[in-house]
Amino acid sequence: MVHVRRRRRAAPVLLAAGILLAVLTGCQPEPVAATATPAPTPTASVASPAETSAPSAEPTETAPAAALPGECAALYSEGMRASLEATVPPANDPVVTMLSSQNAQLAELLASGIPVLRCTWGGAEGPGIATTVASIEPAQADAARAVMAESAFGCESIGDADLCRIERRGITLDDVEYVSGEDHLFADGLWVATSWIDVLPEGYSADIAAQLWG
Repeated sequence: MVHVRRRRRAAPVLLAAGILLAVLTGCQPEPVAATATPAPTPTASVASPAETSAPSAEPTETAPAAALPGECAALYSEGMRASLEATVPPANDPVVTMLSSQNAQLAELLASGIPVLRCTWGGAEGPGIATTVASIEPAQADAARAVMAESAFGCESIGDADLCRIERRGITLDDVEYVSGEDHLFADGLWVATSWIDVLPEGYSADIAAQLWG
């Protein structure tokens, strides 16, 4: 009889222990599985149209400068050449030293080594004309024009060219009155500088402009 009583007492104890174990087991938090963050898949970088460098602008074409004449005969029409030969001979006498500008700054620019063609009329003394055709850059033309503006030259347009001119009157050491002047043509990369004393045929510079630029 004692053996039966011991078995009846153990059953509630075991049952209570099982319940307690179940309760404790149910209160434990479930383990969260650690998930690794996948590394980003490398992709090739493609620049958008806005990010690509814009194509460089095509250079603007500029009209080539007129060629420097190869000889003095190319400067004059037949009529002007005949007039010069009749009134101020000879052509291109090596004794003529007159500069194509009496302005020191302009004369210096003409003698700075730029390509030039020098043409003269007359002799060592008396009436004469000295014309120099020079091939120049736009900045040099602007510099020459600035000097003329400061020196009271008057300017006007002749066809496609600009003409700046000045006239002076004076008396020589021998008390002889004289008149002198300068004409300067600018167009198409060329500068035609003319200095004259006591003679300049009518239309001299306009004739040169027509021969060079039409």
